[in-house]
Amino acid sequence: MVLTGLGVFMSEKIIGSLIYGDHVVPKKQRPWKQRIVLPLSITILVLLIIVGAYKFINYREEGSVERFLTNVRNGNYDTAYANWDVTDGHYSMKQFMEDWGKDGYYGKALASARISDSNSKGTVVIVYVKFQGFKAPVSFLVDKETLKMSFSTLNKYVKTQRSIS
Repeated sequence: MVLTGLGVFMSEKIIGSLIYGDHVVPKKQRPWKQRIVLPLSITILVLLIIVGAYKFINYREEGSVERFLTNVRNGNYDTAYANWDVTDGHYSMKQFMEDWGKDGYYGKALASARISDSNSKGTVVIVYVKFQGFKAPVSFLVDKETLKMSFSTLNKYVKTQRSIS
């Protein structure tokens, strides 16, 4: 420690500790490649969980539509119709066969039918089925509780003209 006319000069203590090795040795850092592994692993895991949740969030409802399509493909029309929501009685077995029978509107393209997307809307899920030859996927409304299905009036792939008021 050096005394001067203006006060005490403290640099000698710091310099002395650096010279004589009395200071704390700084901790060596790991290379950046090792430091990035943990945060990157956590980020990838979180992304996989999010993608998996998005992919399988409507698994039961999509499975219900897939079973329906399989039943119609195999000619089990009574079983397929039993999965259809007919609580209002607006869709009779005759109409069902006109739509889904071998020569029906959807029955002709049934071999190429595959589920393309689904969206949850409260107590129901809208499942989109792509048919070859159709411009847009056909939308089905599946009840989350009963897994009964019907045609949906909502289809995010079909642009509707809004009325001008």
